[in-house]
Amino acid sequence: MAYTALYREWRPRTFNDVVGQEHITTTLKNQILNNRIAHAYLFCGTRGTGKTSTAKFFAKALNCLDLKDGEPCNECEMCRKINEGFSYRRNRIRCCFK
Repeated sequence: MAYTALYREWRPRTFNDVVGQEHITTTLKNQILNNRIAHAYLFCGTRGTGKTSTAKFFAKALNCLDLKDGEPCNECEMCRKINEGFSYRRNRIRCCFK
């Protein structure tokens, strides 16, 4: 039987899946819907609270081509690329540091 880390199996897929951080996810969705995006965000807290997942949803929502109520559609080209772990910008930045 293959080993799968819990965080990979049970990682939230949308803002609504993040448990215990409703005030944060609601604030981020409202900022997206009202087009009031700050120039920087700091996600901090103890291990396992959803920092990385929330940051990924937020990045995906900011780049989504078909946003639905502040949630990324997970179907457009940008969402698919982010889900696959590919980003043109990230790869372009990475090559600049080599």
